[in-house]
Order: sequence, then structure tokens, then C-alpha cells
Amino acid sequence: MLCLQIAPGMAEAGDYAARIEYAELNHIDHGYDVQAHIDYRLSPTAKEALHKGVPLTWDVTIELRQPGMLWDTIIHNRKLTYSLQFHALLNQYVVQTPFDRSEMFLTLSAAMNFMAAVHDNTPIPAELVAAGKPYLLAVKTQFNRELLPIPLRPVAYLDNRWFLSSAWYTWPIQK
Repeated sequence: MLCLQIAPGMAEAGDYAARIEYAELNHIDHGYDVQAHIDYRLSPTAKEALHKGVPLTWDVTIELRQPGMLWDTIIHNRKLTYSLQFHALLNQYVVQTPFDRSEMFLTLSAAMNFMAAVHDNTPIPAELVAAGKPYLLAVKTQFNRELLPIPLRPVAYLDNRWFLSSAWYTWPIQK
């Protein structure tokens, strides 16, 4: 009871957690392309920090797994980093992509929509995927608290309003 009085206004962890809406594996010339869509939900606390100039960073992890009896074998693993920042002088949002490219947007929703569409420019080599075998495509996004300013990190680890990561989401793939 005392903990609830000390920290009023704490949200449940799932309130602002990102959610992977879908992921798919598409055959292209030299392998397979991964596309996913992520629903990022920012808490009012995270939005306030963003508008005060604090960049927010997520690591999107994509794995192609082959199911096993006891555990899955990871066939392909890739991490993509996206960073969102607000520039007050320009009154614009900037998204830094994992491909050393930055895009500017006039609204937060436009920036979040851009980040939501994940396209991995590095295809999964075709020789890793055998025909007729089952696979799982697994995707998660992890909010990177370690890239927050040092004074903000302890709060981000303890306050549920900073729990902006998703769980693993998996989709069966039959090739």
C-alpha cells in the first residue's frame, strides 16, 4: 500500500508497450525480405521528454527460427535501430533509420507512422531457407533506456510509463 502512495499515476506496463501488428517474409531475387508493422505507443512522460529534446531509441530484432523439439534454432538474426528526436528550433521530428538515413516530419504521428513500417534492406539469403521446412519469423522491439540521459535512466527503469518495448511476436512460415 505504501508503494502505491509513493508512486501514484504509474501505469500498467502494457499501457504504452509497443505492439508488433504483423510481420511477413517475401521472396525477392536473392533471398527473402522481411517487412513488419509496429504500433508504437508513447506515454505522456515519454512525449514530454521527447519535446524537451531527449531522443528516444528502439532496437527492432528480427529472427528467422527453425522450430526444434526442445528449442528453436536461429537461422538469421538482425537488429535495426530507430531513433526519434524533436528539434524545437525547426519544430520538426527527426527519425534516424538503421541505414544511416534521417527523415524529417512535421507531426509526431507522421514520424511514428514512418517508424512503424519496418523494411530490412538486408535480405535473408535464399540458401538459409529450405523448401518444405517450417520456420518461425520472430520480431520484437526493445526501447533502449541506456541511450537516455544519465539522470533519466534510473527513473526509466523503475517507472512503468517508460516500458515502451514489445514482447516477442512469432508467425509460422512454410517454405
